[in-house]
Amino acid sequence: MATISFIILAIFFTLVSSNNENNIIRIINSGSTNTAGYVIELQRDGNVKWTVDPRTHQIFSTTPSSTTTQNNIQLSLSRTNNIFQAAEQALPFSQYAPIFCIKSVSFGTTLHVTYNGQQTPDLSCPLKDQRLINLSKYIHELIGDLHINTFG
Repeated sequence: MATISFIILAIFFTLVSSNNENNIIRIINSGSTNTAGYVIELQRDGNVKWTVDPRTHQIFSTTPSSTTTQNNIQLSLSRTNNIFQAAEQALPFSQYAPIFCIKSVSFGTTLHVTYNGQQTPDLSCPLKDQRLINLSKYIHELIGDLHINTFG
């Protein structure tokens, strides 16, 4: 249930902030039964913010959001430009057929990038198009550098 709520929340934030679509790349990991999901926002100025949604929500908690973590860093302009350039070269994302692959029921997640009002196919599945492969490479490097903890 937490995964569905997180996906709905991510879609809501994507729609609400559509006026900045050319200036923000959003990386959305759905999470799974056993892992937390997260949303990473990369702005054109290199500011990176990410929020991790906990796997389980405390029903009787009196302090909402106490288990949600948000962090931020500043990327170099060069690295930021490389990521935006890869996203722009892969546009329009609608040209790609949806990609599905076999995943673990407990640990399988989806990974999408939204940019300029469009969403990529699942970047955690095997990719064939070189533009998506290139974008995925930059996205996975960024995710690795952020050391996002999805267990716990």
